[in-house]
Parts: sequence; structure tokens; C-alpha cells
Amino acid sequence: MSKPASMTRDSVMRGGAASTIHDLGYRRYDGPRDGARGAFRTLFWQGFRTMFGVGRPWKSKAVPVFVVVVSMLPSLASVVAVGASQGQIPLQYAGVYAAQLVLFLLFSAAQAPEMLSRDQQHRVLPLILTRNVTRTSYALARLAAMFTAMFLVCLAPLLVLYLGEIGVAKVPSETFADMGGKIGPVLLMATLAAMVYSTVSAALASCTPRRAYATASIIGLFLVSTAIALGLRDLAGVPNEVNELIDPLRALGTLAMVLFGETTRGMELNPPPPVAAFIAVFVIIAAGATTVLVWRMRRVTV
Repeated sequence: MSKPASMTRDSVMRGGAASTIHDLGYRRYDGPRDGARGAFRTLFWQGFRTMFGVGRPWKSKAVPVFVVVVSMLPSLASVVAVGASQGQIPLQYAGVYAAQLVLFLLFSAAQAPEMLSRDQQHRVLPLILTRNVTRTSYALARLAAMFTAMFLVCLAPLLVLYLGEIGVAKVPSETFADMGGKIGPVLLMATLAAMVYSTVSAALASCTPRRAYATASIIGLFLVSTAIALGLRDLAGVPNEVNELIDPLRALGTLAMVLFGETTRGMELNPPPPVAAFIAVFVIIAAGATTVLVWRMRRVTV
């Protein structure tokens, strides 16, 4: 007796019963295969879009739009004030930027779980990891997407100040030539801020599938660091040079003051650590957080 046409020619015997694989006639994929690099690019681009809520409901865009708009307003107001005073009021980069650090924290705390916690919550990791994606490459692609998004958010207010200072000058071409060296601190400040926020937020978000818990842990860690720094200063008499490096938010604000050549009365009485010390601490924080992220993704149950 001949076998039905819908069955394949081979049958597999398991436990004494015949198991048959049916050919339902689905068309096989014969298009280009991008491999591991293509998978990395896809994860990066999808994560980058997720950070800003692109392709998602309007509720997912609320925090990114709020942070971007609100963080830009003080920069625009400062530029308008400097232009109205015809240069009599100096443009304070650090003073404006330090006030935005909490907004950057809100952005990273709200959006990092949208990438990492959401994938675990909806159990899509098994689908992502079935092809040319390793756990390490998945973690690094998500981290790269978050760092890029954070860099743009952290850079935007500084870039508005930089371009605005040139635009309101009496002779913009001469001001641009004189300010050529200031673009370095602008890029360095945005890079370091994005590095700290993205790595710490990604590491904590990867530890839980619940987005609310991840958001709370990210904000809580930064606030606890601030409380510890204040406690060590007031109760233990820790030197100011050390205390400045314990609190990431305060360290970023102080670094901005140093990079842009601004100062306060407190900084004159207690000089802050050198720029190299800040960079070293931020690199250590980023390296440690990245290690935690990769370690967690290698061990998460899928």
C-alpha cells in the first residue's frame, strides 16, 4: 500500500509508534541571510527605537518626549537671555546642565526596562536566541542602543548652548573660531553621562522581568548613593575629594563645572578631584555594570 502524498517518505519509530513528518507545502525562505552582524544591527536598531517609543503607543512616547522637551527649555532660555543682554550675561553651561541630570536619570530608568525587562516578561528571548544571536551579543546590542540614545539625550542641551552661544554673538564666525576648543568638553561630558546612566540602568533592568521593579531599583540606587555620600560627609568626615566620587549625580555635576571652567564658592574652598579621577571612576562603574549585565544575560532562564 502506498503512503499518502502529504507524508514524507521516512517515518521515525519512537516507543513502538510511527511518527510521520507532514510536508504542508510551506515555502522555504530563500532570501539573503545577514548572519550575526545583521542580527546585532537589528537588535540595536529595534532597541534604539524602543528607547524613544518609536512604533509604540503614545503612552510609550510620554517619558522620552517629556525629558527631551523639558531638558531643552533651560538651554533655550539661557541662549535667549544671553542674546537679549547682548553678551552681558555669561552663558553657564554647567549650571544649566547640572539641573538636567535628574531628567536624564528619569529617562534611563523608564526606558531601560522597556528593552531588557520587557523581553524577559514577554518571554521573547527564546525566539531571539534561536538564530545567530548569543547571549553576550544580545546584551551588548541592547547596551549599545541604550548608550546611543542616552548620548543623544545628554548631548542635546549642551549642543543647544554651544550653537546658541555662537549664534547670538555679534560676529558668529569669530566666536566659532574662539570656541573651537569647547566642543571637546561638550562631547566628553555627554559621553561620560551617557556611559554611567546606560550601563547602570541596563545592568539593573536585566535583573528582573518586572519593569516597575527595574525602574524603582535604578532610581533607588542613585538616590541611595547620594544619601551615602551625604552621610559620610556629615557623620564620618570623609574628605571632599573622596565624597565627590561616591555620588554619581554630584560627580557629574562637579565634572561639568570643571570641564567648562566654572566654579562656586564651595569649590574654591574645597577643590574637586582632577578630571582624570572622575573619568577613572566612571569607567570603573561602566565596566562593572557591563560585567553584571553580561553575567546576568548568560544565566537568565529562557
